[in-house]
Amino acid sequence: MNALDLVAIDRTDDRFATVYHRLLEPSFPPDQLDSLADLSASAAKGRADFLVAVEADGTPIGVAVGEWYADSRVQLLAYLAVDPDHRSAGVGGRLLDAAVERWALKHGPCVVVTEIEHPELPAEHPEWGDPKRRFAFYARHGARVLDLPFFQPALRDSSEREQGMLLVSLHIDQSFQVDDGRIASAPIHEFLTGYFTATEGRVPDDRDGAALLRAARNPDGIALTDLPQADIGELPRIA
Repeated sequence: MNALDLVAIDRTDDRFATVYHRLLEPSFPPDQLDSLADLSASAAKGRADFLVAVEADGTPIGVAVGEWYADSRVQLLAYLAVDPDHRSAGVGGRLLDAAVERWALKHGPCVVVTEIEHPELPAEHPEWGDPKRRFAFYARHGARVLDLPFFQPALRDSSEREQGMLLVSLHIDQSFQVDDGRIASAPIHEFLTGYFTATEGRVPDDRDGAALLRAARNPDGIALTDLPQADIGELPRIA
């Protein structure tokens, strides 16, 4: 891998829009991607954080975008994207590890989570990545699946919910771990209510939303499953 730096940028940085259009926009389906205006507004409030991998000449080749939910103390890795010409070269792994460490030190979250597609979903558009390869990538970095009937909320009025998603943990504060196989449910439930309120405008009361929030209120905690390929059959099923 050529030499690269990891730099945090804010919405006033000339590279902010470039990172969005060059890295994020081509890498995600429209219904999974916040608008540039929404991310800029979130960054202005100090909620969104951009960590960018840049080459020696300053060219951005990767980005990790985090969103901080202060009320629940949950950090969401909203997006991780690497330029197609630089994939499978260690850029994504370096960004992921550095971002999780940065946010753990910056906020002291009880948990860092991200959303990924179920590995049984087809790779419909190569530019958006392969769910199986993305699953394997996060498995190598120790991610664990939360046992929830999860789906991504509709990010705006014109978008649809994304079914077939998994919510996975990337970092858990030991004080919020019930035991080796479970995490406390309270912060996850509060995060989900905040997430849906921020995106869909309210706490969901439809069948899918109610089932998700009910599972996230489990008084015994939320079960965690490691991500090796052998455990695909143990993952929450696609709705």
